[in-house]
Amino acid sequence: MDLSAYLDRIDYPGESAASRDTLRALHLAHVLAIPFENLDGYRGVPVSLEPADVFAKIVTARRGGYCFELNGLFSLLLEAMGFEVARLIARVWYGAKPPYPRSHQVLLVKVGGEPWLVDVGFGGNGLLEPIPLAVGHEARQLEERFRLLSGESGEYLLQAWIHGEWDSLYSFSTQPCQPVDYQYANYFHSHSPDSLFMQRRVCTIPTREGRTTLVDQSLSIRRNGKNEKTVVGSDAVYARVLREHFGIVLP
Repeated sequence: MDLSAYLDRIDYPGESAASRDTLRALHLAHVLAIPFENLDGYRGVPVSLEPADVFAKIVTARRGGYCFELNGLFSLLLEAMGFEVARLIARVWYGAKPPYPRSHQVLLVKVGGEPWLVDVGFGGNGLLEPIPLAVGHEARQLEERFRLLSGESGEYLLQAWIHGEWDSLYSFSTQPCQPVDYQYANYFHSHSPDSLFMQRRVCTIPTREGRTTLVDQSLSIRRNGKNEKTVVGSDAVYARVLREHFGIVLP
């Protein structure tokens, strides 16, 4: 962990004390700087969860990643800065049909004994800042709204305000996981033809005005509630869009 390089990658010059304000600022800086993307698995490049490999990809090569990479690396950053971190696994509801498998990594971070849900790796409509682990809590984060409810079997359920209604993103328990617990889901998402991540290329990143998303050849830019869509017609234009909107330059 090269702490200075990581903080430079997310353009974070702020406080280093393990406080709530630091956690919020780190979380927001991270999601605004590092895109969610699945380009490696889709291209047949193995997705390694080894910390050194993830650091080299996201920090050194200035790429993005998906939840196991993004939250996995972010958890190491938080621990290096003195936060107490538990790694959890969630059942994704958004865009899925029941039964919902445990296939998404999230984090539980305690600050002064107070638990917070932390997630820099959900992708579309994901958290921009941490939220308190408190049933009934609602939060407005830039252009997004979230709330935390009681889910099934004693789990928590995170929802987002999407297209004028509350939509469920994922549910989770607070049972801690080990890094090996993510290996199976990571292999599925980066190899199986049944995984959505193997069926289409996805890049998405929030902005202070909305969100920019590239799914295969379709580019969507949402600003202040208005959405503009264009078709990316050629490989050259696709590469330019990756570079200009997501900071990604593929080999």
